[in-house]
Amino acid sequence: MLATLISEDNNVKHTDEARNNDFRTETLRICVVGAGGTGGHFAVKLSRGGHDVSVVARGAHLAAIQRAGLSLREAGATVTAPVRASADGAELGPQDVVLVTVKATGQAGIAGILGPLIAPETLVVFPQNGMPWWYAEALPAHLPMPPQIPIFRLRETFMRLMQPAQLIGGSIYSANELAEPGVIQNNSPGRNLLTLGLLAPGRETALDALRGAFEAVAIGSPPVADIRRIVWSKLLVNMSGSTVAVATENMSSICRTDPALAEIYKRVVREGLNIARAHGYALDDTVDADKLLARLVDHKPSLLQDYEQRRPMEVAEIIEAPIAFARAQNVPTPTLDTLAAIVGRRARDRGLVI
Repeated sequence: MLATLISEDNNVKHTDEARNNDFRTETLRICVVGAGGTGGHFAVKLSRGGHDVSVVARGAHLAAIQRAGLSLREAGATVTAPVRASADGAELGPQDVVLVTVKATGQAGIAGILGPLIAPETLVVFPQNGMPWWYAEALPAHLPMPPQIPIFRLRETFMRLMQPAQLIGGSIYSANELAEPGVIQNNSPGRNLLTLGLLAPGRETALDALRGAFEAVAIGSPPVADIRRIVWSKLLVNMSGSTVAVATENMSSICRTDPALAEIYKRVVREGLNIARAHGYALDDTVDADKLLARLVDHKPSLLQDYEQRRPMEVAEIIEAPIAFARAQNVPTPTLDTLAAIVGRRARDRGLVI
């Protein structure tokens, strides 16, 4: 555990630099809040990499982990990690790193779980599909102010628990699913990425150490200058392949084999590029619709998994948020609008939109 940096003497204040330098890499105490597909994958890898890992889970999944550990199936092999598991953050105590992999649809109810896990030196990582609640935190002055979308209402709740320098934004490229209680299936072996970025300065060395911990267990985590740029890149993937998958009830890769769907996919990506550019992120030099299409894996995206299993869907964050950003800058999105109407209707008919 990291050394405690808050003195009992209220007159003594430690600088962010001191916290930065105190972050150790030998063994990190890491709690994964939301140990479903992706969170469970990371928990197993980090535990087997020598870190002190605990998870917050619930129901049959929690019971299975407590009974037999958390297992990961990947590339034809299965490995198990004996992680500590609880439904209550207070049972696990303060951490060096809290990795929040709860989907946007469940984040409103986790502040009580997070509170006991966060100490003044804890790094709190929020990787999320779609537009994240922290997008506007410490937003550079030269960027347009984003529209007020529902997910942004969580900022006040979460920022009561931490200082800005503790907050780490993230974006995940990893195809996972919960195969059964206590067992995670990874469908992208050798192609797993967790990109991390500070929203405010002060913990650069600590963040580098955390990246190193992921890199050491074969989860890529390259440095980035601006995590919001990565958010837009990932959002282009979600808002195209995921929406087509739900609309057609097929894996995202159907866009590779169906010429008509391939054209729809590429139109949505191009519309997304226009939205991102209007908000200060020109991605045309790094994002190519044809190359994205060619790399689609045979995997059901989480949006379709949620639809099929009748769980709340991240429609607001993955589909409606980019449309709101487009409207704010008068960017036309006819193809995305059409897909949004179809997917939104399907989600509402099943009662899966909160």
